[in-house]
Amino acid sequence: MVVHLISAIFARTLTLIVIFLPSLINTSQLDYDALVFSQCDSSDTNILQKTTTTKDPNYSNHNFFLRAQALYSFLRKLESESSRAKFFKTLAGNEEHAVSGWFQCREDYPSEICHRCVSELRDISSRLCGNATSARIHLRGCQMVYEIELVDAPTAPNNHHNYKLLETPERGLIHKICDGATAETFAGFEEMRTEALTAAETGVVDGHGFYEESYKLLHVVAQCDGHVEACDCGECVSAAAAAAAEECPWSIAGQIYLEGCYVGYTYYPHEHPGGSYHEEVGKASTGKSLAIVVGGVAALVFVAIFFLFLESLRRKGDDC
Repeated sequence: MVVHLISAIFARTLTLIVIFLPSLINTSQLDYDALVFSQCDSSDTNILQKTTTTKDPNYSNHNFFLRAQALYSFLRKLESESSRAKFFKTLAGNEEHAVSGWFQCREDYPSEICHRCVSELRDISSRLCGNATSARIHLRGCQMVYEIELVDAPTAPNNHHNYKLLETPERGLIHKICDGATAETFAGFEEMRTEALTAAETGVVDGHGFYEESYKLLHVVAQCDGHVEACDCGECVSAAAAAAAEECPWSIAGQIYLEGCYVGYTYYPHEHPGGSYHEEVGKASTGKSLAIVVGGVAALVFVAIFFLFLESLRRKGDDC
């Protein structure tokens, strides 16, 4: 009886390990929620003036409440849609405020990671940009942009559209990250980077706004904002490539974030770069995950042997 019970438990445990091991390996170590940068702006004087200059404290508190309510509705809507889409733009509001904006996940991340990332965006935006009238928050796996505006008429939330926020934007530099290590001593680095980033310009057009590829000794990732058209996307990545050469001339790795797109590259002078970010993460995390699983299986085997030993002793006692 005991032997059969142990065998059944052991078999079911192995089945669960086989089912969930791929998920454990693929998602356990993804640092999708690592903060790249955040920009919080409270310079909208119209909103602040209407909120802070009134002499009625009840109105002021009510106005703050409506503003927070509109932002909460907007963030909840983004979080809900993130389980179904990698890019989503929307508008939410009430009788006082309208919040317009969008989120976007890295195209190569699975839907589960996208949803988790946008959920993190909601928490981080509340913590970092609580009273901001506009914000841009970029995590490694996703980004979010929003702006709060006053509503002039009761029907405005249904008719309001922030065209300035959602249209194809100008390509100003938002943020840059240049690795401190220099590639100046490596022959052919500049030419190789130029060729790799040039390939990304056409790659994002063919890849519908996303490109990730290894070129010789460089690994390149590029993605355009979801509302940017294909031709504009290629031009934006071209501008980002030029900015990378200017802002990070000899950096062994760099990330350029423009209005409309971002480009990142990493130079591997002594080895061939991996095929994708997931492959690199998989190699780093597989060993740890397998060690945990193997340790668990070994413990189960030990327990099974122990109970089998006890069962054999019991049978010998019965024979006597």
